[in-house]
Amino acid sequence: MIPPRGYTLLEMLVVVALLALATSMVAPAGYRMIASWREADEVERVMQTIAALSLRARNEGRALQLVAAGAEPGSEDQPDTLAAADAEAGTTAGDADLVPLPGGWRLQMQVPLSVRANGACSDAEGILHTRRQVLPFRIEAPFCRVLQEPAGTGST
Repeated sequence: MIPPRGYTLLEMLVVVALLALATSMVAPAGYRMIASWREADEVERVMQTIAALSLRARNEGRALQLVAAGAEPGSEDQPDTLAAADAEAGTTAGDADLVPLPGGWRLQMQVPLSVRANGACSDAEGILHTRRQVLPFRIEAPFCRVLQEPAGTGST
C-alpha cells in the first residue's frame, strides 16, 4: 500500500496558527515604525515651512513675525498658541496659514521670529510639540536656517 501524500488538516491548522502568532507579534512594531516615519515626514515639512518664511516675506513684500499670541515679543508670559503678525500694518492673523500644523501639534516660540520684507530673519528659538515628542529648534539669522536641537538642550 502507498502512504497518502500531502498534509493533514491538523498540520495546516498548526502552520496557520504559528503564522498568525508571528504576525500578531510583529504587526504592532510595524505600525509604530510607519507612524514614526509619518511623524518624521510631518516634522520635516513644518521645519521647511518655517525656513520658507523668508521667501514668503520677499514674495509678498511685507515683514512677518511669528510670536506667541497675546504676548509682546521678548516677554516671559507667552501662551502656547502662535500668531502671525504683519509688522507693517500692525495686524495679527492666525498661524494656520503661516505655519500649518497637523492636528494635536503645537508650535511654541520662545524667542519670536521676525522676517523682514527683504527675507532676512532674526535669530529665534522654539519648540515643536508633536503627539509623541517635543522638538526644540532654533532659527539662525539671516537666512532662516532651521536647526533641530537634541532633546533636552532647548531653553525652557
